[in-house]
Amino acid sequence: VPAAPAELTACFSVEGAAREAVIAAVRDSGLARDAGPGVLMLAGPRASVLDALGSALDAALRAGVRGLDVKLEAPTESRG
Repeated sequence: VPAAPAELTACFSVEGAAREAVIAAVRDSGLARDAGPGVLMLAGPRASVLDALGSALDAALRAGVRGLDVKLEAPTESRG
């Protein structure tokens, strides 16, 4: 049985010390995945992804990141 698609995914690029800080901030969520060189993806239930994304953004800003592009995607199949 195929797994249902994530309700929400958030993808963003972050590198260096900021990447390590972001990963540490979202590690306990269990939502973080590598999505390519320097790209981190959070995927799962909508509320959980948004919560983890807030933690990731806070960690990135504290690590000195001054700008971050985030791509959010909510697959049609998961919108009920």
